Order: sequence, then structure tokens, then C-alpha cells
Amino acid sequence: MDRFKDVLKASNLKSTHQRLAILDSIDQFGHVDIDTLYDSIFHKYPTMSKATLYRNINDLISFHILEEVKLPQQKQQYEIKKVPHIHLLCSECGSVEDMFMETKPFLETISLRSGFHISHSFIVMNGMCKVCAAKTLRASL
Repeated sequence: MDRFKDVLKASNLKSTHQRLAILDSIDQFGHVDIDTLYDSIFHKYPTMSKATLYRNINDLISFHILEEVKLPQQKQQYEIKKVPHIHLLCSECGSVEDMFMETKPFLETISLRSGFHISHSFIVMNGMCKVCAAKTLRASL
């Protein structure tokens, strides 16, 4: 939690127990929707309302500490802001995995070929995770 205190301080935000609980829970989940996050935090802080949760999440997004993760056919999720990366979405179990690789050459190629000036990108690749692929393989044997 100390690293989150430093992150909040660097953004001139107070290190409230609500913000620290939100950041700690999101960090543990990796990617989490608002309902799961609320349930997780409510066990530790039963006095926290959903309105407080939403307000703090919006503040953390506006200060570029959190990022919204918009995935096709899923509830909006949140993650701790990271370097640009690709999201791998399992179409079987719904899990989301981060793939860290250089996206700049890919985006530059798109810009060069299309003439489109990309200001922001969010890349999601749908498929099947290792666990689901292994289950499918075992079921077919």
C-alpha cells in the first residue's frame, strides 16, 4: 500500500483509506468490474457507498492512476494505469490477460498505410486462454 501512497502524493491527491483500498483491490484483481470491486471493498469498509467508490474511481482516472478497460460484451473494468499493452480476452471464461509488447511500430504502420493520425489506442484480442484451450483439448480426446 505504501507505493500507492507515493503515487497519490505525486498526483497531489490525499491518501484516504478509500482510495488506498480501491487501488489495493484493483491491483490484486488486475482487471475488475465495479460490482466485484465494491463487494471486495465492502467487506473491509462496510460504510463505503457506491457513490464514494464511483467518485474516487473517476478522480483516479482523471489523474491517470486508473484506466477504464472497455471490453466487448463485458462490463466495464478498471486497472492500474500501465505502459501501453494489449488485452487478451478469453471468449470462453471471460478472463483478461495483459500482453506487454511494443505497440508503437504496429500503430505507426496503421497510420502510414491509412493516413489516419492515431491519438489513443486500446487493443483487445479475442480468443481462448491456455486453461480453456487445455480443457477443450482434453474434452475432445
